[in-house]
Amino acid sequence: TPADSGRSDVLRRALLGTCSCRGIDKSFGIILWGRTEKCLKETTEEIRTMGTECHYFVCDVGNREEVYQQAKAVREKVVGRNGTTLVFPGAGIRAASLLNKGFLFTLLQTTKAFLPRMLELQNGHIVCLNSVLALSAIPGAIDYCTSKASSFAFMESLTLGLLDCPGVNATTVLPFHTSTEMFQGMRIRFPKLFPPLKPETVARRTVEAVQMNQALLLLPWTMNILVILKSILPQSALEEIHKFSGSYTCMNTFKGRT
Repeated sequence: TPADSGRSDVLRRALLGTCSCRGIDKSFGIILWGRTEKCLKETTEEIRTMGTECHYFVCDVGNREEVYQQAKAVREKVVGRNGTTLVFPGAGIRAASLLNKGFLFTLLQTTKAFLPRMLELQNGHIVCLNSVLALSAIPGAIDYCTSKASSFAFMESLTLGLLDCPGVNATTVLPFHTSTEMFQGMRIRFPKLFPPLKPETVARRTVEAVQMNQALLLLPWTMNILVILKSILPQSALEEIHKFSGSYTCMNTFKGRT
């Protein structure tokens, strides 16, 4: 319809989700990557029961050679002449090795493996499910916040670089605390005012953002206030806000995955 003329037809592309065993990425699917075949198989079967064709490839996304090898297999066996939507879930990167086998490394290598073909076909979309902690770090999660901030910078640069590349776009999603096992036990002072996001909500809003070729999505919308405050307030004031909101001590009760 005319109202939808500006929308990206994500359903006609092959969707590739990396690290596709945990978190919110079960709501996407056609092609799944991950290191654990058992998880991949279970997720694939779950997606297929919804009536969606789905394939999986066992791939250590922290291994550069394996990423390029499996990318070639995906292009030859599944994608063909269709474009690709790359979905990078904010997988549980709270390990010490950020650049060797962390989220940023996955983002860099997988993008490099698929982007040339996207540009050739003038059809593709790169989606990074990041975190609002990329913009506002908290104590007790230095490695996680560092990973998110660096991947946000990568996506920001990539998005600008794609402005003159027709048919190829990028979307960065920065959700607040999501109710997955990643940050189980994390507590803030006003949980009713800022409740954890449902994975299904994040997935639905992400698809909508991709369809609209939206470059940046903060969830919930109140997180936009955070961007404004960080731009105008001095550091001392921001520190007091952290303490008042409870984000300063929110990781004290953390029981999630590391």
